[in-house]
Amino acid sequence: STEYGLVVAGRLASRQQGEAVVRLAESLGWPLLPDVSSQVRLGADSESLVAHYDALLANETFVGAHVPEAVLHVGGRSLSKRLEQFLAHSRPDPYVVVRENPFRLDPHHRVTHSFEADVVGFCVALARTSGHALPKNNSWTAGWREASEEAGRRLDELLSSGTEPSEPLVARLISRNIPADHGLVVASSMPIRDLDTYAATDGAPVPVAANRGASGIDGTVATASGFARGLGGPATLLIGDLALLHDLNSLVMLRDLRVVVVVLNNDGGGIFSFLPVSRYKEFFDPYFGTPQGVDFEPAAAMFGLGYEHPGTTNEFMEAYRAACARDGSTLIEVRTDRKENVALHRELLAGISDR
Repeated sequence: STEYGLVVAGRLASRQQGEAVVRLAESLGWPLLPDVSSQVRLGADSESLVAHYDALLANETFVGAHVPEAVLHVGGRSLSKRLEQFLAHSRPDPYVVVRENPFRLDPHHRVTHSFEADVVGFCVALARTSGHALPKNNSWTAGWREASEEAGRRLDELLSSGTEPSEPLVARLISRNIPADHGLVVASSMPIRDLDTYAATDGAPVPVAANRGASGIDGTVATASGFARGLGGPATLLIGDLALLHDLNSLVMLRDLRVVVVVLNNDGGGIFSFLPVSRYKEFFDPYFGTPQGVDFEPAAAMFGLGYEHPGTTNEFMEAYRAACARDGSTLIEVRTDRKENVALHRELLAGISDR
């Protein structure tokens, strides 16, 4: 009977599953927090959708005013660490998890009910019974929704201030401009986190694939190749420089496909620059940052791929659109600076929190 509930869409296998969760959230009248792998984070249109929840949960004032009484999590684990911590501290009861396998999904020991069930069937059945049984709190859902939309507008303002392509901006531009016939493959580490946090909602509702868990950054290019073949169409791959180096020889599999590889080259493991260890310069670069000092133009030439190295945001968009239209695969290399990237991420979250 609670009015203050949340629906979390974790990792889901298909658009059909994602849309079933959207309809369930609408029938409950609860905000929907969609993970980038939920298949409804990109291009979804719903009055329940809260796309920029990860950025909102960096704001302590927002978090304190939006504690849920109940949570319904559908699908696999969500990427957002802020969401995981928020739910752990909120202690919702009930906290329901629904997934199609028997594996445990309760890292903080807060789940009260766990269902192993067909996702679509469960959502349809619950929506049918809950549509008339639960009170609707439009102000609760509207508060989440309006805050998310304002965060999106603020992101556009902040990211449009520079002329050079940054890592959050590239993720947002791809989400907004990816062709409707593409699939999107996102590498681990910062690319998938940037897409989860900064992706726009007004692009095409394309299928999203990502390697998570023990696979780490291995085999990402091969995954993109298999994903494109399975779709029977083109794909975009957003990847970091270390992940591309780990699977460089798989570029050979893209020669007879239409895959646009966008590599964010910050010369190392950019995600580690967000950790406290980055202060210890004598240890950080050789053991965490691991700079390689390479560029990928020779690799593109060796494997017969097109190559672009845009230096401005406009040049990136021109290169990306041309690559999507090309009959073949292209590697677009965007160079960024790790220190500047950390500062930009903090500036973006602070800018959203100020509103």
